Amino acid sequence: MESRSEGERAHRLSLVVNSFLAVMKLAGGVLAGSPALVADGAHSLADVAAGGVAWLSFRWASQPPDEDHHYGHGKAEAAAGLFVGLVLIVAGVGVLWDSFSITAPVYSRSIGAVALSAAAISLAANEWLYRVTRRVGLHLASQSLLALARDNRSDALTSILVLVAVTASMLGLGWVEPLGTGVIGAMIGFLGWESVKHGLDVLMDRAPDPQMRARIHTIAGRIDGVEGVQKVDIHPLGSQVRVDMEISVDGDLEVRKGHAIAHEVERAVTQAEEGVVEVAVHVNPAETPSAG
Repeated sequence: MESRSEGERAHRLSLVVNSFLAVMKLAGGVLAGSPALVADGAHSLADVAAGGVAWLSFRWASQPPDEDHHYGHGKAEAAAGLFVGLVLIVAGVGVLWDSFSITAPVYSRSIGAVALSAAAISLAANEWLYRVTRRVGLHLASQSLLALARDNRSDALTSILVLVAVTASMLGLGWVEPLGTGVIGAMIGFLGWESVKHGLDVLMDRAPDPQMRARIHTIAGRIDGVEGVQKVDIHPLGSQVRVDMEISVDGDLEVRKGHAIAHEVERAVTQAEEGVVEVAVHVNPAETPSAG
């Protein structure tokens, strides 16, 4: 319950901060006539919409299994990560497209200072938000929070580009800002693709750790009474994992004894592998060599 509360706080914090930054950057960009800052503000506005969906998915994913969702609702977070990524891709393509029609801006010293101040505040806030959401996301293995963390890092990087572009324009290098705006769009789209890829991996049951199968195979093989491990399948459930496996035991053992061995395998795997919440063990009789 405490972990869920921590995740809830991180999602709310992301929504509040991004809402403030979106208003600040859009207002500052329009006031200063900075296309790069307006593009960055539009990115933050998209973050607010995506963040709302991510928060709802986090709450949904924490719901226990029911009659219609026998394995729980964990993949809701992966779907939200996919949605966040798609929003970023659309926003990135839009910013990149608009960059080709931007007229190089000219700033007075005071107006340039407004744009620089907004970009500097955005940089500091997004880098701080990135660290908070990434820490909580890794702790909870939350796909929605990790997607938001990548988005916050992209915001921090784009704010650096805005600082460079506005400074260059103030120095008479007006062509830098349209170019910087295009780079911002490309970066937003690339980071969106990263979130789409992570979401698809979970939705298509890609194993979160390529080495997990080998480790589980070794763990099960060390249990007394296990004579072989025939299959280990890893099934992601959002931020958690279910394992389906087959082991073989002496065919002459009593059913009760084989059942106890299966439970010992389950206990060993869930204790050794963080994130594994369920292990289904099918017991087969070990093949005996035929008589000579």
